[in-house]
Amino acid sequence: MRSAQYTQTQVPDAGKVRPPMLTVIAPADGRVVDTIPTDTPEQVRATVERLRDHSELWRSLGVVGRIHWLTTFRNWLLDNRDEVTALLALETGKPESEAETEFDLAVDAVDHYRTQGAEFLGGRHPQVSLRPSAAMQLAVTQHACSVVGVIGPWTYPLALAVFDAIPALVAGAAVIVKPSSETPLTMRALAAGWAKIGAPAVFETVAGHDAGPAVLDTVDYVRFTGSVDTGKVVALRAAGRLIPCCLDLGGKSAAVVLADADLDQAAACIALGGLANSGQSCRSIERVYVETSVYDAFLEKLAAEAAAFGPLIDDEIGTGVMTSAAQAEHVRTQLGDALIAGATLRCGGSGTGHTIPPTVLADVEPTMSILTHQTLGPILPVVRVADAGEAFDLTLRPPAGPCVSIWTSDASVGPRASTRLAPAQVTVNDITPHISHPTAY
Repeated sequence: MRSAQYTQTQVPDAGKVRPPMLTVIAPADGRVVDTIPTDTPEQVRATVERLRDHSELWRSLGVVGRIHWLTTFRNWLLDNRDEVTALLALETGKPESEAETEFDLAVDAVDHYRTQGAEFLGGRHPQVSLRPSAAMQLAVTQHACSVVGVIGPWTYPLALAVFDAIPALVAGAAVIVKPSSETPLTMRALAAGWAKIGAPAVFETVAGHDAGPAVLDTVDYVRFTGSVDTGKVVALRAAGRLIPCCLDLGGKSAAVVLADADLDQAAACIALGGLANSGQSCRSIERVYVETSVYDAFLEKLAAEAAAFGPLIDDEIGTGVMTSAAQAEHVRTQLGDALIAGATLRCGGSGTGHTIPPTVLADVEPTMSILTHQTLGPILPVVRVADAGEAFDLTLRPPAGPCVSIWTSDASVGPRASTRLAPAQVTVNDITPHISHPTAY
């Protein structure tokens, strides 16, 4: 089963090959969700130029005028909540509860920027104290790029694209979104909603593998969320055009469980942090370091919590299925390599198709590939460590970050660890709660 596939279609009378069609398949059951046309580089270029033509009018509305349209769009989202979340769950394989949570994150982001946008974009008048310019009056104003390109992932195709598109729109830029070819439909629906409310034509989406490079070659600023390898390509391509880019890339977030931790709380939260959305988040916990004196007790509790998650898509606390068939095979390869190298299963296993059950591994060594490469799947490898120092040393090994969750009853550990583990986002006795707070970015 594949999440998305391309087909070439021939035009009999013209003798020309149309651009490939993108068939989106529901990863949960293999049914065809929709088939949409992809965009050629020429079509992407034309779309960007069209957006550029409309961006001047959009900027001329001022922040108050733009916020009016963002408010109208927020209302459209709320009116169409059921349809949007159903489509999101269908094309990603998320449980309905996960899709609803992602929708709420997107709406919260819209609300944050539409209510705070005027303040964010307000001018500044800095004081000048150095001669000979001490008598000068300085004003700093902010001007948006004409067209911002957002290249989004399949992990959270709605929320992460909205996190990037909405502030750009508030600032006065036009936005073109290129969603993952695995999950193009939800953002396509949002662009249709933007047009339906009668908003200025400054928000569009494009689809297909050829569309991503074309976006990079035509926009004025690019925001990319995805893998480290692809991020390097994006950065080099942006550098070649001397346009700014911002990259949100993968890593291998960690949890550290110290001997004085509340083990029940730690096990429950780490299971949630590593298994929700089938572990398909750059902030998912992908490695767990536990002090040796509580290792066995914690491992037993974690395995029980993971087994309770269940892989069923209609389970309220289920993990859903893997969105990408290729990613599911990558996870199985890592799991198989770990078992061959001496790791042992405490629950779960490789599963079949798009389904990988919540899995806990014991007897994991720091050199195993499941600890040295991003997994992006529902696997929790647990490593025995002597003390906090060893745990933090291992946490800093590449691919480090972006998050570290520390479990301890010692209030002094957090501040010390946050300095040592920088630039990772460090939480104590919790799991990345900042993901739901736009002000944390």
